[in-house]
Amino acid sequence: MKCCFQVEDDMNINPDKVKELVLLFSELDDDYQKELMGKAYELSLKQTQKNLIKKEGKCFKNDEEYKNEIEKRSRERAKESLDLLKIFDKVGDEEKAQLAIVLNKLSHGNLTQKTDIEIKINSKKISLKEYINEVLPKANFESANEKATEYLKEINRL
Repeated sequence: MKCCFQVEDDMNINPDKVKELVLLFSELDDDYQKELMGKAYELSLKQTQKNLIKKEGKCFKNDEEYKNEIEKRSRERAKESLDLLKIFDKVGDEEKAQLAIVLNKLSHGNLTQKTDIEIKINSKKISLKEYINEVLPKANFESANEKATEYLKEINRL
């Protein structure tokens, strides 16, 4: 039986992982960025359902049943969301405002909770010695540089 009792925090921020993700994302073209964003939204929806299951303290026979429940709920919520968006598009701004107010009150103010994340990207050229010392701190730069230079000189003689 897999029981889930501990609810995770809403935000799980690891600066090193965020940095790596931003760097990877920046290397992608528009098509792959769209694909990655779609996958991120899908995983976010699954995480929401996973957290709700944990809050409920529901038990499952095995991990597969647990994952299937997350998938099932995610599909249902996605369909419900699309149905709600279709209705939302048909009503005026006044009704949309009323709905937003009701949702905010029902969620105890969570609808209007805003989280700002700032990402500062610095790019600078560093020396080869700084790079080697950062990436390979146990390496002896002077020795490695000397041997690499000798190797390159030898190649040029051939």
